[in-house]
Amino acid sequence: MKPRQATRPQTYLANARKTFHSVLCHLLQTEFPGDFGPSVTCLFADKINELYDNCHPPLSRIKAGQVLWLAVAADERPSRSKSMAYTRLVPVLLDLVTPRDIDDAAIPGKRLDTRRFKIVRLFKQAHDQGGVLSEADVSLILHLEATTISREVLEYEKTMAQIVPRRGTIHDMGRSVSHKAVICYKRLVENKPTSQVASETYHCAEEVEYYVQCCRRIKVCSDMGMSAEQIVAATGHTSFLVKEYLELLKEFNLPPVADSARKNGERPKQK
Repeated sequence: MKPRQATRPQTYLANARKTFHSVLCHLLQTEFPGDFGPSVTCLFADKINELYDNCHPPLSRIKAGQVLWLAVAADERPSRSKSMAYTRLVPVLLDLVTPRDIDDAAIPGKRLDTRRFKIVRLFKQAHDQGGVLSEADVSLILHLEATTISREVLEYEKTMAQIVPRRGTIHDMGRSVSHKAVICYKRLVENKPTSQVASETYHCAEEVEYYVQCCRRIKVCSDMGMSAEQIVAATGHTSFLVKEYLELLKEFNLPPVADSARKNGERPKQK
């Protein structure tokens, strides 16, 4: 018998190219003719393909009880004119229901504690994966009012003296004073080093020092007997911000700046 001719490798090459990447290349070449050359088309398709894979992980990566969510990147800085369409997002996997949740559900009177723990867990899990959730995100995920989410988070922060890494505090959006209070308390009252405070509050060292220096400037003015209006004029801070810090200083009951410097072995500045 005449031996069967071996199949040439080129026979199936075209089938190997029947991919989502090829579909993207065809779309770019037909819908935007003349705008992209072959090299740029492939590079652009590579980026879109990578983005699609990141936002659509295989089911083998998702466990029962988990939910995939798109969060704002933690290192993405907001601005007044930046819409969500121009904001970098990252996919995060969140534990919606865990074995502990199921066990706690069978314990009478445990429901409210479980709810608070779950709310905080979602915020922390997103941050651990490089993203930050807003209170609106968690409100949608858990089907709870946004005011409920805010109340539970604030109560947790007050009770535990910890900052929950939500978008409002990490990106300093809105008028939440909780992160300023915790940062200044840890740095000025507990005398923890800046690096430790930064780690415990999910802020960088520069941000920690910014809040602390704001607090110190306002305290110096307050120790000099200046009114809130005079402090606003002297520091350039808003009236709302000055009042926030003055309330914090009342709670902290810190000694006058000159006394504090003397206690630490520093020479007070000459007037």
